[in-house]
Amino acid sequence: MSSLNPIWPGAAWASCALLLSIASVSADTRPSDGHAPVDGSVNRPIPVVDGPAGPSGAPAEEAEFAGPPGPPGPAAEVDGPPSAPIRSSRWSTGVRVRARAALVVDMQSGEVIYQKNATSPFPVASITKLMTAVTYMGLNPDVEKKISITRQDVYRSNWTKLRFRERVSARDLLYATLIASDNAAARALARATGLTIEAFVERMNETAASLGLADSRFTEPTGLDSGNTSTAVDCIALLWNALQDDLLAEVLLAKEHRFGTNRRTHTIRTTNRLVREPVSESRWACVGSKTGYIRRAGYCLVLRAVGNDGDDLYAVILGGPTSRTRFTDMRRLLDWSVNTGRD
Repeated sequence: MSSLNPIWPGAAWASCALLLSIASVSADTRPSDGHAPVDGSVNRPIPVVDGPAGPSGAPAEEAEFAGPPGPPGPAAEVDGPPSAPIRSSRWSTGVRVRARAALVVDMQSGEVIYQKNATSPFPVASITKLMTAVTYMGLNPDVEKKISITRQDVYRSNWTKLRFRERVSARDLLYATLIASDNAAARALARATGLTIEAFVERMNETAASLGLADSRFTEPTGLDSGNTSTAVDCIALLWNALQDDLLAEVLLAKEHRFGTNRRTHTIRTTNRLVREPVSESRWACVGSKTGYIRRAGYCLVLRAVGNDGDDLYAVILGGPTSRTRFTDMRRLLDWSVNTGRD
């Protein structure tokens, strides 16, 4: 990464900065369902994304929960009318997702195509691992360095394919952390810097501040703690910054990765079904993503999608009710974003 620069492509940053200044639409301009439309209007027809509900349990590769169950945190409400209208979408209709928060931004035009509670902080589960990776790469590490997995890495991970005393290169830990969402790998990656976990977390928060992620707070490197919180706006900024690093961009694009340790050979696969099971007729392709799940966060997903017509979309869903609806809603939201009003 050449520098930890908080500035996104100008127009996109300006639009999201406006979202930050608005924070939320006041009650007298919000539709009865609580969803703030992109352009501030209240009478646009908004079809519901109504795909079939999926099982509530996370797939094995996303079994990241630790701690007592609870609902996603409430969205922050800010009274008062917006100081300026949110930049209008190029389309007159929208979609409603079932997650607690969502945001789609066109990085080329700067349009906020869709937003729902985009500036409200929520637990983000394993999206936290993006900050772990960005912080790690910001310390100019030796990615070929071998790291031994400790008992604490395994004990505190809740879910991992790695075992005590396995020696893994930092490069392979990045793959395990970001595409398989391995919790022991994230802890080992933090330790690979030579810092304690506590000192690394402090560096994570310093990095977040340097990137302009003013509404993000991190308490540990895996995302298991619901104290790891962020907003949809900040999650998109975080992914954008991660993708500026060549190695992280390569890792985040991978569908699977095979690597060896001193004890065995591992084959890991992405936790993102939109990458594992692409639709042939889709007019967009995912080129970088991170999933997340703990009970208090719900099902989360942040990604970059490139459309066949050149759209460069960043999208995030936080607090989805099930794993399946997270992917269904994201797919339909992106389909709508690239297919509607293009002819």
